[in-house]
Parts: sequence; C-alpha cells; structure tokens
Amino acid sequence: MKKAANWQLHGLIFATLYCVFMNAAPRAFGVPVMWAIAFLLALRLGGWQYFWGHYRRVVWGVLALTAFSVLSARLPGRAVVGGYELLRSLSLILPALVLVAQDVPQQVLNWLKAYVLIFSLLFLVMYLTGLAPPGPYEHMYAWAFAHFGNPHNLINVSALVLLGAVVLLVFEDRMPMRAVLAVLCAFSVWVQWVLQSEGAYLALGICACTWVALRYGGALRVLGGLGVCAGVAVYVLLMLNIELAKASLGLSLESFEIRAIMNERLLALVAERPWVGYGMNNFKGLADTAVLGVLYVYPHQIYLEALFSFGVLGCALFVAVIHAVFRFSSRSAIVADPLAMLGFLLVMYMAGKGLTDMKLIDIQPLGIFMLGAGFMARRSLFSRPLQNLEA
Repeated sequence: MKKAANWQLHGLIFATLYCVFMNAAPRAFGVPVMWAIAFLLALRLGGWQYFWGHYRRVVWGVLALTAFSVLSARLPGRAVVGGYELLRSLSLILPALVLVAQDVPQQVLNWLKAYVLIFSLLFLVMYLTGLAPPGPYEHMYAWAFAHFGNPHNLINVSALVLLGAVVLLVFEDRMPMRAVLAVLCAFSVWVQWVLQSEGAYLALGICACTWVALRYGGALRVLGGLGVCAGVAVYVLLMLNIELAKASLGLSLESFEIRAIMNERLLALVAERPWVGYGMNNFKGLADTAVLGVLYVYPHQIYLEALFSFGVLGCALFVAVIHAVFRFSSRSAIVADPLAMLGFLLVMYMAGKGLTDMKLIDIQPLGIFMLGAGFMARRSLFSRPLQNLEA
C-alpha cells in the first residue's frame, strides 16, 4: 500500500470521519461526495489490493446472498436494490482499511477532536435556540423531521458524538484537554437525556457493557457480559409483556407498544415462510406487513428483519458474510488504538440500537458495521512497509 501525501492523508481522514458521523443522512449534507472522496483516495493509495486479498469472500458472499434473496423474494426488484445497498455499505471498508494502514493515530485524534467539538457546538446551538416554547425536545425533533428524515437519525448522530468524545478522553494525556473533553462528554450525555430515546439508552448501555467485557478480565468481564445479557433480556421481556409493563410502571410506552405489535406480526409472517423469507427490502412493499392498518417503512428491529428477509437458510449465509467481515478484528488493537476503539464502540452501539430501531438493509447501520470492521482490523494485515507514491 502506498504512503499518502499530506493532503491525501488529511483528505482521507476528513472524508472518512465525515461518513462516520453523518452516516445517519447518507443522501444529504454532502455525504455522497465525501463517500466518493474517501473511496477514490483509498483506491489511489492501493486499498483495493488489500481489500480483495483479504475480503473477496465477503464480496462473493454478498453476491450469493443477493441472488438467494432475489430468487426467493415476493418483490424481486426491491431485493436487487437491497443487494446494491449491501455492496455500497461494503465499499466503506476500503477507506477504513487504508486509514488503518497509514498508522497515523495522532492525526486521526486531531480530526476526531475537531468533529466532536463542531458537532457539540451544533447541538448546543440547537438546544439554546429551542429554549423558547414548546421547548428543546420539540424543537430538536421538529428539526430532525425536517432535515434528517426522522428523530432517530439525529439521535444516532448525537450518540456517535458521545462515543467519539469517550475515545478522545481515554487516549488524551494532557490534563487541561482531558478537562475539556470531560465537559464535552457530560454535554453529550445531557443531549441524550434531552432527546429521550429509550432505544439509545439501551444501546449505549450495551455498548458500555461490551467494552468492559472486552477490556477487562475476571469479575469485570463477567459483569460486562451479564450486563449485555440483562439488557437484551429486559428488552425481550418488555416486548412479550408490554401491557403488564405499562400497568406496573404506570407509564406511557407508546413507542414500545407499536414495536411489540410489529414484532408479533413479523414473527407470524416468518412462521409462514421460515426457510427462505420474503426478500430484502420487501417489508415496505407487502400489504401483509401492515400493522393496525399502517404500512411501515421498516420493522424497527434488524434481527427480526434479517429473519423476515432471508429466512433461516439465508440468515445462515448472512451470518457467514458478517463473520467474514469481522474475522480480522483485533482485541489488542481495540484496546490500544483510538481508531480501533472507535470502530468497536460504533459497531456495538448500532448492534444495540438495532433492537429497537434501524433498517437492516441500508447504509445505516451496515455502513457503520463496515467502517467499524475496517477500523478494528489487525495491524498485521499491513505488515509490509508503505511505499512512496513515486515508487
């Protein structure tokens, strides 16, 4: 792989991190342009050879999964579009791999600081401008509907900013800067409180527990694992006993109520076609998926969506593809390298958020999974010294 010139290096870091934080708006705010810049720079620096050498089985797996889904789909055309989304998401692993190969953690940290600071200031402005009635919560949700499609996309951006601030705090040695980063972390937590997303709270809790289980040993590892299991168990029990939970807590659980009904409907549909499913992207187009007379865009649960889309046989292939994507992930890199730690936290957050929200066959969350897999790749993949561009 070639050693990047200074402008190429900063362009690659800027564009790749932009795709990370703005993944929630993949078709707006210049994200397609940034994706193209990151992808082309990765190709220019020799990323294709490394990608094809180590990840070609992923490409063949995606193509096989797409063919399987098209052949079994009720609406084959929509399944073809799903295959395109898979490949588009997979392309994001190239700039991530090239960025890892360049081995420039300090430059990455500097750009990460800039992004976290800028996004924190933007959220502060949104909060302050929403202090007038009806209040910050309503103002931020209205802005999200107008510019991000729905509030969950804005919530995801705010959560990624929080995770970025945590990574910076972990790897910062200077006390004055640590104090600033601690303030940014606290503010990001406050933004989460203002946005009031139970799904984000669950995802961040799962993310924290998985980090503890990975980072530490002994009792802490056990506690982290138990925390993950407890979070998933609470969600499952809530979905199975939503009415009992409402009565016991005395709270309105409207968002969880509709999700419980959707999950029940999904499982009923899966039972009708358990082996091959209904095809990628077919949820929106089928009248059978209507819940209380409403056709939703996606099921708001990526794991049940996978079962609905691929069936048992297709899910086995999908799991094999995901395993091939993450098989080069390195625990030692995740613990010691800021980019790898960021990738791990991003993936764990999206995996947790997928319990209550997200559309599986989309660049969000698949794009984050691919970026995270690239960031976590073990550094021995790039053991050969970088070559100058002139060579």
